[in-house]
Amino acid sequence: MTEETQVQETQQPTAPEAKPEPTPPEHLIPKTRFDEINTKYKDVQAQLEELLAERDQRAKQAKEQQGKFEELYKTTADELTKTKDGFKTVNGRVQQLESVINGLLEAKLEGIPKDFHDLVPGNLTPEAKLEWLTAAEKKGLFGTKQEQPVGQATNPTQAKTTDLNQLSSIQLLKMGYAQRA
Repeated sequence: MTEETQVQETQQPTAPEAKPEPTPPEHLIPKTRFDEINTKYKDVQAQLEELLAERDQRAKQAKEQQGKFEELYKTTADELTKTKDGFKTVNGRVQQLESVINGLLEAKLEGIPKDFHDLVPGNLTPEAKLEWLTAAEKKGLFGTKQEQPVGQATNPTQAKTTDLNQLSSIQLLKMGYAQRA
């Protein structure tokens, strides 16, 4: 090879430097695949619940066949009393909370001018009304603008009337100069 060919070979354009590839975005699961797996999960969960219920039913049948009706009656009666006791406590708690919520709602309604009471939706539960009122107050829906006077009053305030006969001459002079200013 001659020097010209060597120079030409060295002058050949080189490939541009490869830029580092951007990191691939996070791999997202397609919605269809998610739905497919989710439905399979729900199916398996339902099958499991059916199998457990079937197992319990078989156990009850086996006990019944063995003549253990009394044991079944006692366990069922105990479960019933526990459920009734739980219901009573929860029901009492619900009534307490409802009275508190109604009290809060009434307090909020008292703080709102009567003209705005018809704006409160009537078809909501007390909890929802309380939330609605709180959100409306935050947005300033019921805000009352205070009237602030611009400038000073046009009529001066009436000064106290004092008995001038009881004042000394220095006090009379002070009072006269004070009104002049």
